[in-house]
Amino acid sequence: MKKGFLDGYKTYDTSNGYGNAKQWWQSFNQRMSKEDAEEILSSQAETPHSILGVAISATQAEIKKAFRSKINEWHPDRNQHRLQEAEEQSKKIIAAYSILTT
Repeated sequence: MKKGFLDGYKTYDTSNGYGNAKQWWQSFNQRMSKEDAEEILSSQAETPHSILGVAISATQAEIKKAFRSKINEWHPDRNQHRLQEAEEQSKKIIAAYSILTT
């Protein structure tokens, strides 16, 4: 019998502390509160819209697309040569997204 591409994934055991999909989603949603985001951006001259590069009238879909693009560009794993700057930019991007989506 030929194994499929996802057969190994289907048998992956997460019962020993890795959590399930619902737990991962809940922890993702709790990463940054609106208050934390406002605190991070309070010292910035930029607005959340300018950080993400979207218009003030942008839809939620446009904001999400811009967030994914920016966070992908500035993710610390992709910017090992400028780790400090990447971490600061990532925090700003996540804060801007948190404010615009809550």
